[in-house]
Amino acid sequence: MTPSITCTRSTGKESALPSAKRIVHGMIIGHFIKNLSPAKLPFFLRVFPTVVIACGLIWASFNAVYSQSPAGSGNSSKSVSGVKPPTGSIVAQGRLQPTKGILRLSALPGDRVQEVMVQIGSVVSQAEPLVVFESAKLKSLELQIARLKLDDAILLYQNALREAQLAVDTAQLKLRSTEQMQKQAESNLQLVGRQSQILRSLDEQIQSLETIRNNPRLRGAVGSIEIEAIRSQKINAQAEYDRSLLGATQATQTAADLVAQAQSVLQSAKQAQEDLKANPGYLPLEKQIELLQMQLDQATLLAPASGTILQVNAMPGERTAASPLIEMADLSQMTCVAEVHEADVGLVRIGQVAQMQSASLSRAIRGKVSRIDRVVGASSIRSPNPLARSDFRSIAVWIQIDPEDVPLASERVQLQVEVSISP
Repeated sequence: MTPSITCTRSTGKESALPSAKRIVHGMIIGHFIKNLSPAKLPFFLRVFPTVVIACGLIWASFNAVYSQSPAGSGNSSKSVSGVKPPTGSIVAQGRLQPTKGILRLSALPGDRVQEVMVQIGSVVSQAEPLVVFESAKLKSLELQIARLKLDDAILLYQNALREAQLAVDTAQLKLRSTEQMQKQAESNLQLVGRQSQILRSLDEQIQSLETIRNNPRLRGAVGSIEIEAIRSQKINAQAEYDRSLLGATQATQTAADLVAQAQSVLQSAKQAQEDLKANPGYLPLEKQIELLQMQLDQATLLAPASGTILQVNAMPGERTAASPLIEMADLSQMTCVAEVHEADVGLVRIGQVAQMQSASLSRAIRGKVSRIDRVVGASSIRSPNPLARSDFRSIAVWIQIDPEDVPLASERVQLQVEVSISP
């Protein structure tokens, strides 16, 4: 017997007359009337069988399609497998998927696959290599060469630092030496200054002797020869003083110039040392190594997280494109995303128990409603019932599958299931 089709929210009542029976009854009545003698019937009775058959077919199709739910959602209260859900439950189509989603990993286009290191079903950990590309060998060689260049550049930089420090130390020694020379010149200048006292003493002697000689009573006590001798001594002392003063002054000025020059050299050496420390010559090589390391990392497809390999779409030797090479997911938690008719979503609440079943599953799995989306959109999952509507608007309802049913659900990722949400 053909099963009856009732509303989405089961009421326990079946339709008064199954659609198939309506079609058969209409065909029998039409056939009976058609077999009557045309001559004994008026024109409207002769065409009546054809009209009855056509109306019966239209009526049966209309009832078969629009009797599926109160709003014509296409969700039957009976599952395709014939198992009737609890009375008042909301039936919808859903899809099993990992709670954290599916990771679709691809590579830069144009490279070539060298080795695939995983297979479907492999459990991988984070940062584990999945696919190795041919560019990995080239990038590895370039990275080794860049690192050798970096070592040489660092060695040269260290030598330059030592030379800069040596220049600073030399400048400091030169400065201390010139400062010592300046102090010595200043001391000599002070000693020369003391010689002026001798000149003043000689002048006083000459003046005293001339005073005595000009005195009539003491004129014979001092002779002119003595005075001339002292004057000659003063002239020689004056000449020596002038030469010493000039030499000491020049030495002092020279020492001051040397000190200033040494200070300038020391400042330049320190500035060169600071510039060298602030701008090492090997920095561009470090940036180049970082770039090569990034390219080398891209030459090996690594697992971004722990999970299970779902699909492997790569073979050694083929070129990479924009399509994913590896699909993986964390199957420790599974979710069913059900597309509930917009007229029924108001009856759904967080925490409601849901049951999911499919011919591909050995048994039904259970879960609880964990999220109800806000966006209303067109349904993307077609019901396996060929008479169900597919042009209705729906809202995604997320159902967290119970932990004991996760192993079974994870065996059929992206499986379409029939969802029954209990009231």
